[in-house]
Parts: sequence; structure tokens; C-alpha cells
Amino acid sequence: MIEKLRSKKKIIIGVTVGILVIGGASYYYTVQHNKPAATDHAGRQMSGPVMAMGDTVTLDAKARQLAGLQTAQAIVKSLNKEIKTTGKIAMNEDGKTYITSRIEGRVDELYVTAEGEYIAPGQAIAAVYSPTYIAAQEEYLLTLENVQKLQNAGKDVVQINNRLRDAARRKLQLLNVADDDIAHLEHTRQTKDHMTIYAQFGGTVLEKQLLPGAYIMPGDKLYSLSDLSTVWLYADIYEKDIAGITPGEQVAVSSGAYPGETFTGQVTFINPVLDDATRTVKVRIEMANPAGKLKPNMFVNTTVQVPLGESLVIPESAILDTGSKTIVFVAQSEDTFVKREVVTGQSADGYVQILSGLQPGETVVTAATFLIDSQTKLGSFGSHAGHGGGGAASTPAAAGGQGSGSAPVAPPAAGGEHSGHSGH
Repeated sequence: MIEKLRSKKKIIIGVTVGILVIGGASYYYTVQHNKPAATDHAGRQMSGPVMAMGDTVTLDAKARQLAGLQTAQAIVKSLNKEIKTTGKIAMNEDGKTYITSRIEGRVDELYVTAEGEYIAPGQAIAAVYSPTYIAAQEEYLLTLENVQKLQNAGKDVVQINNRLRDAARRKLQLLNVADDDIAHLEHTRQTKDHMTIYAQFGGTVLEKQLLPGAYIMPGDKLYSLSDLSTVWLYADIYEKDIAGITPGEQVAVSSGAYPGETFTGQVTFINPVLDDATRTVKVRIEMANPAGKLKPNMFVNTTVQVPLGESLVIPESAILDTGSKTIVFVAQSEDTFVKREVVTGQSADGYVQILSGLQPGETVVTAATFLIDSQTKLGSFGSHAGHGGGGAASTPAAAGGQGSGSAPVAPPAAGGEHSGHSGH
């Protein structure tokens, strides 16, 4: 009997506790859902730390801190764009020459025998046995004798002999006989069997086109030379950068062969045709090469500093390119940001030019731009996304009505106040 009474007592106590728990939960649910929603400075309802209304996003201090939001002002600044590319050293075509023969004869001796040797202007390069040269010497000696023997003859005879002597001397000069050799012939009155050929130009031998024993004719090429004291550099500039390159632009050049050493050059020519395969334009740069360090066919790195002038700029991190347009988020107040479309120019030094869409002094978001843009997309569907600081997002549908494009929002789960993070 006593045990039956105890069992009934336990059942009564359990039922009473259950009624109290259910009643408390119902009261908590009713109070929480009847609590008035917070509003922002414009009178719009706001139940979370982040609220999006179309292209406008509002973030409270905690949301801005969690997102790492940063801003910067649009300023007028002078930029210098640095264009880096590669290039290849080539011979200076203006300094490329040939040494040619002016006489007919047999080459009996060569004084320059290897390609790559340097020939100075006026240097002896070969000895040639030439009947033409021998005959020209004898003709000149004959005119000298006639002038000397007939110097007391009539005036007309003297003039004719002097003209014949000058013509014979001119013939030797046209054969490229040096003045010193002509003077030696006048002094000794002895002809030479071999004529010494002297270089008309100086430069490095690129190709030797004769051998001892070869028979040469007037106009034959003996050596091809190039003046490597100046060289050309052909650099590849992408089409997006070519607008900033102009003739006369200074270029800095570096090579892996000479670490830490910088060479300078100047843009002299821009190819008018774009390479369809590489989408680049060949730019010719002329460079001084007195020490001969820059070798033809050597690959080098080039840097061009292009001044862009003063313009309105913002940090590159503020730009969000959607593919169809370029946007930034402009700060209207400390916690409110509005999406705005802009037109951009060139980028340099971490900044980008703004051609239209912003005014100097306006503040733009430079960090957390993508996060804010995602909130505007959520806002376009009638939803407010939050980081979970105090409850669920509120919409007209949450109050019982059906908002356009939105679904009823479930009450928050019992637990911690930061449960809203799972809704991202």
C-alpha cells in the first residue's frame, strides 16, 4: 500500500514538471517572436549585423571587423607604368658593311684570316698580284718623266703633260692605292708586283669570303663587317602595352650573363605590324656597346618606364570585375556602402586609373569587396544575411505574409547566439 502511494506521488511530480517546462518554452517562444525588430538609420528593419537592400549594404561594427573591411580615398596621382618583357640582341644594320675589291688579280696573302677579328679603317688586309696595278704604276712613272723632260717646252705641251700626270695619279687613287704608296713610287721610280689592299671601313669580321690563291675581280666581296660598338635590341611588347611606347623612350636592359649590371638604350622604331601568333609588336631599341658585352643573338630582359601623367586613381584591390562591367563599393557612411559602376584605365604601382564613375575624395572599399558584393546578390532576392549576432534575419514573409521571392524564415535554434554563422 505504501509503495503504491509512493509511485503515484512520483507520477504527479513528473507531470507537474513537464507542464512547467512546456509552459516556459511557450512563453520564451512568444516573447522572442513578438519582440520588435531593430531598425537602421533610414527606418528599415534590421535584425542582423549585415543588411542588403538592392545595391546598398549596411554592416555593423562587429561585421566590419570580422570581414576585415578596409577603405581608401580616390585621389589624383601621377603614375609611372613599368613594362617588363624580353628581347634579343641583333646586329646594327646601319653598321653592316662589305670590303670589296677594286682591282683584278690573284690573292697571294691574307692578313686577316679569321671571322670575329676586328678590322680598323685603313688596315692592310691582303696582298694581291695584279697586272692592272703594275700597268697603272708604269703609266704614272711615264707621265712623270714626260713632265720632267718637257718642262721647258711650249705652254700647251706643259699643260697637256701635267694633265696626263694628274690623270695617271687619279687612276692609282681610284684603284684604292694609298697616298703613301704613290709618294713612295714617285721617290723610288720602282713598280711593285703586289698591291696591298686596305680596309675602306672598320668593324668585326662576320664572314671571310676569299682564300689565298683566289682570283678576284672588281666589285667582289672580300669581307663582311659589322660595327658592334652599337647594337640593336628587338623587344616583344604586348598589344595592351604598346600605346605607352613612343620613339625616344628610355629602356633599361639586364642580362643573366652580367648579374647586377644594367645597360640603357633608346626606342628608335616600332614595327607597324602586330604578330598574330604572339599578339606582340617588335620594338627596336638602339644601345651603345663600347665594351662588346652585348653579343648578337643574346637574350636579355628589358624594363620600360612609361609615364601615365596625373589622373584619378584608386587601389587595384577596390576593383571588382564581373566580366560584363567593373564595379566598386562607395562608402556613404561608416557602415553603409553602395555599389557603383566605373570605367577604368591603365594600372601601375598598385593603383588603377578611373576614367569615369568616381569623384576625387570619395571613399571606396579596398578589402572585403567580394563579401559585400555577395550580400547585394542575396539582397536582390529579398533576404538579409547576417553573421549571427543576435537572431535570425527578418523579412516580410517572416511576419506571416508571403514576400516576393522569399520564403518563411524558421525561428533560431536554441543554443548560442552565434549560430547565424552557419547560414553563410
